[in-house]
Amino acid sequence: MLPYTAYLRVYEPLEAFPEPERSRWEARPGDSESAGRLEHAGHADPGRPGPLPPAGGAEMRRPPVYDSQSAYVRHFSGEVYICPWRRRLRSWEAFSAVRGASLVPEAPADPHIRESNWHVPFPWFVPFVREERTLELGGTGASPRRSLTYLTTMARARRRLTRAAVAGERAMTDVSPFGDAQSLQEELSAFHPRSLVELDYGGLVHLVDDDTLNADDSVGECAVALVALERDELELAVAMQLRLRTRWRAIRSLQSAN
Repeated sequence: MLPYTAYLRVYEPLEAFPEPERSRWEARPGDSESAGRLEHAGHADPGRPGPLPPAGGAEMRRPPVYDSQSAYVRHFSGEVYICPWRRRLRSWEAFSAVRGASLVPEAPADPHIRESNWHVPFPWFVPFVREERTLELGGTGASPRRSLTYLTTMARARRRLTRAAVAGERAMTDVSPFGDAQSLQEELSAFHPRSLVELDYGGLVHLVDDDTLNADDSVGECAVALVALERDELELAVAMQLRLRTRWRAIRSLQSAN
């Protein structure tokens, strides 16, 4: 079972990776029986861990050059897409955020995976629509799969984030039912334009029952709030924001439950 963490992943086409990394992924892309199947490719991390950052300094050294050579693989529309784990880079970024420092010089690559414990940040709902949802509840076997994911193209994700950012600016109000969409848009601009973007509820699906998970429409509520802002219907936008906050406040409160 996954930890109580949600994930926002970016899968880039093989052509987006420089050599020799591209050849490494081409040699081990995994096999798939159907489009969209999620797989894992890779092996143990090479090399030794990089040095820990100084405890009291304002700066941190460059993250280790050698990182995890594992990745998630998706087969989509006849192409192979790769989402590298880059666990060391993500660990250094998380440590940087806690210490209030920054990674300098610039990190050698952008992390393809963002994590959020105990909730899904509202901006993560914006790149998707209801029709892009895949819900699995149970099944057969000793470990039946239970998941809720959304998958879209980078072009659609950027277009929806741009629309949300414009609507938020035009509204001239502090109401922000989908948070800072512009920041997420800037983060995604670092990746190949033909990439895929995936929202995975991860271990959060185990915090609610099947009926609650099936009824979750956070993506749809963000979409309704967006249309409401575009039409200057602030009451409806606020209502959607309150619905979102109420649902996710109940889930986040489980973090401190005994």
